[in-house]
Amino acid sequence: MKKLVLFIAFFSSLLSWSQENLFTISGGYAFANIEDFSDDATGWRINGTYEYRPMKGPVAHGFSFGYISTSAETTTLVGQTKYEINTIPVYYAPKYFFGKGSAQGFVKGALGMQFSNLTRSGSVIGLEDNDSGFYGGLGLGGMKTFKENFFINAEYEWAYMSNSFYKDGFMNSFLIGIGMKF
Repeated sequence: MKKLVLFIAFFSSLLSWSQENLFTISGGYAFANIEDFSDDATGWRINGTYEYRPMKGPVAHGFSFGYISTSAETTTLVGQTKYEINTIPVYYAPKYFFGKGSAQGFVKGALGMQFSNLTRSGSVIGLEDNDSGFYGGLGLGGMKTFKENFFINAEYEWAYMSNSFYKDGFMNSFLIGIGMKF
């Protein structure tokens, strides 16, 4: 019995030491189409991601929280109208790494919720509304590790949001970030 308990304790400690945790802060450019509006809404995005990579294998399980701010303006016969949409996505982000050494590529998924606020202002009418719904998407990127614990990454993320403010529900983001392994 003592040998079994010792073996389980030893094996558990090996597994806990063989995990890798990553934390990334990234930001960049975002764009989407707004309902009943001909131009793209453009803006910026900031994101924080915590990832757990068991046994330093190719699969990581992550949790991501961010803020997306997009806006667009147009001039019509009745005056100028400005749209501003702010979105908070919260989602599970599994990631698959490929490649060896300090430079690795990855593909990732996104599955969660988003909460949005729309402000429409103009010479004719003003409107403010809130909406929430599904957030899901795919991403592709790469990361370069420096000094064993620090890395930079770049990625593109395409996401679908079930949100009545966006024309087709698609959000596109180009992000660059820095991170730490621990």
